[in-house]
Amino acid sequence: MAKRWWGLVVAAAVTVALVSLVSNITSESQLSAQADTLLAVRSTVSKLVNSGAVWAGLPILSGWLVRRPLQAFAAGIVAGLTALSVHYGVGQLFGMFDATVWAANRVWFAMALVAGGPLGLVGVVARGGGLWGLVARLVVPAGAMIEPFFLGMFAVPAIMPWPTRVASVAAGVILVLAGVVGAAVVICRWREQRRRPPSLVRVLRTSEYAKRARP
Repeated sequence: MAKRWWGLVVAAAVTVALVSLVSNITSESQLSAQADTLLAVRSTVSKLVNSGAVWAGLPILSGWLVRRPLQAFAAGIVAGLTALSVHYGVGQLFGMFDATVWAANRVWFAMALVAGGPLGLVGVVARGGGLWGLVARLVVPAGAMIEPFFLGMFAVPAIMPWPTRVASVAAGVILVLAGVVGAAVVICRWREQRRRPPSLVRVLRTSEYAKRARP
C-alpha cells in the first residue's frame, strides 16, 4: 500500500512538471503576433499551472496521500524536487532550456527543500477533523485567492501587449474564483461532518476503550 501512495506522489509531480512545461511552448505565429488570441489563451493556462497555488498544493497533496507525518514530510520534499527536475530536465532535453537553467533556478530547488516538508505535514493535518484540519484544508484555496493580488495580476502596465494583459487578468480571476469556490466547498463539508452523527464503528470503539479503562 505504501508503494502505491509513493507512486501516486511521483505521478502527481511528473504530471505537474510536464503540464507546466507544455504550457510554456510558444509557436512562431505567437511570437510574430500572428496568433494573439492563441497566445492569450496559452499564457492564461501557463499562468494557472505555474501558479504558486498549484506548486504549493503539490507537496500538500503528497502529504495527504502518504498520511504518516514522517513520510509526509519526506514526500513533500520529494514531490517538489521531482517536479522541478523533470520540468527543467525535459525542457533542456528538447532544447527549451540551456545548461544554465539549473543555476538560474536554484532558488526554487532551495524552496522545495525548505518548504516541501512543512507543506507535506499540512497535507497530513488536512486529513484530520477539528479546527486545525479545516485550517489546513483552506491553505490552497486561500493561497489561490491571495496570489493574484500579491503578484499584481490585475495591474499589468498598459504598455504590455494585450495578450499579456488579458492572460494576467484572466488567470487572476480564475484563481480568485477557484479559491472562493474551493474554500466554500471545504467549509460546507467540514460543517456537514461536524453535524453528522458518529458512525457505529466509532461508537463501538469508544465503548470498548471505556470498558478497558475501567478499574
